[in-house]
Amino acid sequence: MEGSWPGRVVLRRGWARAESRPWNDAVPMAHLRLVRGGGPSFIDDCVETLLELDITAVLSPPLPRSARTAWEAAGFDLCADLTLMRRTLDRIPPPNHLVLSGGSSDMADALRIDSAAFEEFWRFDDRALHEAMAATSSSVLHVVKSVDGGLAGFAVTGAGQTIAYLQRLAVDPRWQAQGIGRSLVRTSARWAKKTGAGALMLNTQADNTSAIGLYESEGFHVLEEPLAVLSRAA
Repeated sequence: MEGSWPGRVVLRRGWARAESRPWNDAVPMAHLRLVRGGGPSFIDDCVETLLELDITAVLSPPLPRSARTAWEAAGFDLCADLTLMRRTLDRIPPPNHLVLSGGSSDMADALRIDSAAFEEFWRFDDRALHEAMAATSSSVLHVVKSVDGGLAGFAVTGAGQTIAYLQRLAVDPRWQAQGIGRSLVRTSARWAKKTGAGALMLNTQADNTSAIGLYESEGFHVLEEPLAVLSRAA
């Protein structure tokens, strides 16, 4: 294992390579991602190494059904179902709130909102937020300011060559039910269209009916193949 836990570590066996980091600051679990190669035995070796650390479980990235076989063969079970959604980038209504491009000075407030808006398991920490920003070749942090000068909500959107991704969206519970999430979705879609992307994709918890309803009302449709996070406990 290369690196120092609880920072990012690299695990290798021959040509196969994987990376791991803490799942977040709230739960003592590890996130494991295959970078190249790696069948069930390599995944099993990675898990055995990680479970020597002070963690309770190892979690996979969100996986489609077609990518779960090796993980399941390594002893992973279903942890959480995710709904995968997509919308084409045509006829995007304007936002109803002033949405600004955020910067590094907004990151701490964005994490505060994320912590308030999500259950512990799904919360982003600083590492995860920066990882979401760096996941694509271009990305943006959109923010809506509150009347007290802080943030009322934020969204992270990234774009590749033809597909963009709504990586994260959160609204401060104090400012929910005022259409801020809808304005952030619309601004993210408009930004994605300007980058040249033809579609915007996202995933959310399968039981998050309020979020799914919002996205469907904004032109997203549920894709047939869902995603899932798998886990293997200590």
